[in-house]
Amino acid sequence: MRFCGSEVELMVDSILQRADDEPALCSATDFEGRRWLIVEASHDDRVVSWLCVPTSSRVVTLVEAGRAAPTDAVLHSLTGWVEVVATIDGHSVPDRRVACSDLVDSGLLTTA
Repeated sequence: MRFCGSEVELMVDSILQRADDEPALCSATDFEGRRWLIVEASHDDRVVSWLCVPTSSRVVTLVEAGRAAPTDAVLHSLTGWVEVVATIDGHSVPDRRVACSDLVDSGLLTTA
């Protein structure tokens, strides 16, 4: 999967969860073999955004098995940050790197 206009290039390994027949949570691998989770952060008429989370194979396995919540994986990424990829009105906007500690305050992630 290549997010058009984005620097993030990931190959989806598996769709783990769907929302309204669209992928909402996926496991992925980058071109260097590193594991990622792709979590849909928002989806409305104007804005679609994803949190691309660097993680470990063990975390992906735990999320797949339902033994770890995707939110926990996002808040505790392997590197302490996530890449935010978004489109507004069908046009890509520059990627943003956001610290996990700032995700809830920024409104990108809700823990409820």
